Amino acid sequence: MNFTVEQLVNPTNWCSIGYPWYHAQRPTFIPGVSDSITTLISPVVLYWIVSLAFHLLDISGWEWLEHYRVQPSAEILKKNLATKGEVVATVMKMQIMQTLFGYLWGYFLSGNNDQLNYTAELQETSVRVTHWLLKFFDADRVARMMAEHGTQLTYYTYWWFIPLIQLAFGMFVLDTYQYFVHRALHDVPFLYKHLHSVHHRLYVPYAYGSQYNHPFEGAIVDGLSATLASSFAGMSERQTLVLYAIATYKGIEDHCGYQFPWHPLRFLTSNDSEFHEIHHQVAGLKSNFSQPLFTFWDRALGTYMTMEQLEAKKGHKKIKDL
Repeated sequence: MNFTVEQLVNPTNWCSIGYPWYHAQRPTFIPGVSDSITTLISPVVLYWIVSLAFHLLDISGWEWLEHYRVQPSAEILKKNLATKGEVVATVMKMQIMQTLFGYLWGYFLSGNNDQLNYTAELQETSVRVTHWLLKFFDADRVARMMAEHGTQLTYYTYWWFIPLIQLAFGMFVLDTYQYFVHRALHDVPFLYKHLHSVHHRLYVPYAYGSQYNHPFEGAIVDGLSATLASSFAGMSERQTLVLYAIATYKGIEDHCGYQFPWHPLRFLTSNDSEFHEIHHQVAGLKSNFSQPLFTFWDRALGTYMTMEQLEAKKGHKKIKDL
């Protein structure tokens, strides 16, 4: 029996099946505040909340925490070339530039940000699911599948599968852009001297210094990378907010100076505080460029360095200097 795709799609009242737990069914995520503004401001708020939490650990005086520091806390005052006041002031300047950049990008270059028509989008997803199934099964079987499971297939595809694929692709774009731009900031002497050397005034990083950059670098690396990632992945503003929050939190944690062995993120990625502190040391300056999420580009292109390799390189240099 011949069917058209429209005949195979199971008619459904999409509003009646509800929304997943993570979805807020209201015009804006925060009532009275546009999602565009929420997406721009939330990472800044998150940055200072999480940084303050790590700072409280730094000043707690708890001796047991020293066991989990990558470098002794005394090294911060001894080796860092920027005062904490300078760091706070520079981070605030950079965040103002990032926010302004994001606002202008959204105003001039982003698409229509009106509230999504979920009924229409779910119906369109149902048509797409039917097309995908027809690539693998005959029309009669697809007709039965859509009649019995079409609503569930469409629901989980739209609310879970597609967003997760978009998030994964957005993360890949984010890491790819940041790896190659970060590496260029080290490989091109002019860029390192006039831009990236600011960040490396922190030989021993700490949480609220994670965004201690030259303001222009903050715009072209952090600001543009997240904006391009969300644009290429086709994310909505609320999805973009999730990506921004993940990248912001991960950047803080990579600079926090603590390496907790039981941390759940260590089971997902080896890009952690130890990995990035290697990069902040002179012997590791040309290694571990990946940020903020994974390490696949370092591994693929031969710039990955472990703490053991760093110590061996330092030892070799000491012998050579004798």
